Amino acid sequence: MWVVLDEVVLHRPFGGRAVMRQQLAHLLDLQRRRHLCVQVLPFGVGQHPATAGSFTVLRFAEDPDVTYSENYDKGYMTASPDVVKDCSHRYDHLQAAALSVEDSAALIARVREERYAEQAVPDGSALA
Repeated sequence: MWVVLDEVVLHRPFGGRAVMRQQLAHLLDLQRRRHLCVQVLPFGVGQHPATAGSFTVLRFAEDPDVTYSENYDKGYMTASPDVVKDCSHRYDHLQAAALSVEDSAALIARVREERYAEQAVPDGSALA
C-alpha cells in the first residue's frame, strides 16, 4: 500500500495533543513496514491533483482496478477505465510532488516533536 497525505493532516489537531502524538507515532511505525509507504505532500506544492478531493485507487491482480472517492454524504466507486486511468495519472503526479518516504518520515517526526511533544507540568510529570 502506498499513501500520500497532505501535510495539513499532520498539523490539524484532532483529539488533542496526546491523540495527535500517538497518531503520528503510528504513521512512523507504519513506515517501518516493508509493504507500506507513506509520503507527505508538503504545503509548498500549492494546487495539486487532489485539491478537488481525495481519492483511492485500488489495484487487483485478478479483477479490474477501481477508484473510490467520497463527498460529505456518500461514496462513489467505479471501475470505469477512463476514470481509473485519470485517477492513476493524478496519483502519479501526487507521488512525484510529494516528499520521499524518508523525508516524509523525518517531517512526521519533526512535527510530532515540535507541535505535540510531551510537556512537563509543575509537579515534574509529563503530559502529552
